[in-house]
Amino acid sequence: MKTTLLKSFVLVFAAAFFTLQCAGPKERKAESVLDTPEYHYTQGLKFLNSNDLTNAEREFNLAKGLKDNFAPAYEGLAIVALENGKLKKAEKLIDESLDRDSDWIPAVVAQGRLLMAREKYEDAIDEFEDAIDDVQGAKSVKDKKGVKKDAYYWMGTSYKRWGKYIKAQTSFQRILDIDNTDTRAGLAIKELAEYQAAVAGQSPELRKIATQKEITRSDVAVLFVTELPLDKIFRKSPAKQAVKFSAPGSKTMGKKDIPSSVHGSVNDVPSTHWAKSYIDKALQKGIMSVYPDASFRPDQTVNRAELAMLIQEFMVKAYDDRSIASKHFGDATPFADVLNTSPVFNAIMVVSTRGIMTGMDDGTFKPLAVVSGAQSLNIIRNLKAKF
Repeated sequence: MKTTLLKSFVLVFAAAFFTLQCAGPKERKAESVLDTPEYHYTQGLKFLNSNDLTNAEREFNLAKGLKDNFAPAYEGLAIVALENGKLKKAEKLIDESLDRDSDWIPAVVAQGRLLMAREKYEDAIDEFEDAIDDVQGAKSVKDKKGVKKDAYYWMGTSYKRWGKYIKAQTSFQRILDIDNTDTRAGLAIKELAEYQAAVAGQSPELRKIATQKEITRSDVAVLFVTELPLDKIFRKSPAKQAVKFSAPGSKTMGKKDIPSSVHGSVNDVPSTHWAKSYIDKALQKGIMSVYPDASFRPDQTVNRAELAMLIQEFMVKAYDDRSIASKHFGDATPFADVLNTSPVFNAIMVVSTRGIMTGMDDGTFKPLAVVSGAQSLNIIRNLKAKF
């Protein structure tokens, strides 16, 4: 009898344990009428659109915590992973989203984006076409027009990276056919023309830079060294010592020269760094420099003001004319967002008056905006034309 009771207890315990295991994560209770999976997902999308990945991820996790079976939360987290370059994590999250709801078409669009990131452009376009074809009958999707526009946008981006520019243009135009007020499509068409100009005749390595949303100091070193005829430009120019670089907004700007021996003690560019040879040459020529702590910060993103400063210093050395660095002191500013008292004003005027970098259509310069890969290639090409 005791043996029978013991067996029964073990079976009941095992069944209860199995049930708990199958039940999935414990869902939290809503704390407000706005504390719903749908609301957090919508907020997450807004953060994604403003490139705030941290808050987007938090909102999607809040949505998932309320309802573990909520497919959109996993799709949103997959997009965050894609934006962070975590492709395996994105793949797993996309699968989890579609496992929970095979009708959730935005996850199909995310699948296309994953394939695009892996440079499987033909397969990516198949996914986008499936999303466009299937979204009309998808009961889970409320904003069918929005999903279609998103699919066409990423289809166009895939065609662009694949080098099929006419098809890319057509895809972006389809968005405007759906909604002629869509600003993202208009910008995409403008950027497509910019991208085509940037990659024309370029090596595969520089074509990859053209696809980047933003560039780093390493990328700038590569562009200066590979795209500009440095030996020819500096042949008649006396050797110069590098000037310490200070980012716009810091208390110091353009401190006095430092010895070239500092170039040999850069503390954050190991011999294995992919751009070391380019960085070394940029430092040797004095066209880029180290920070006061002897760091180069190779992975630091470069904004428009910083690139203008780097180009100004390059021109000072190339022309052996220090007056370039003060040429526009006292001039009136043509840009609504750049004061003529700003430490970056002269550099911005140097590049804008020479057509190396241009302002925006709205009369601003956007000094703190990042520089895309395509923009950087066109800017360096404009600089090269001056020599």
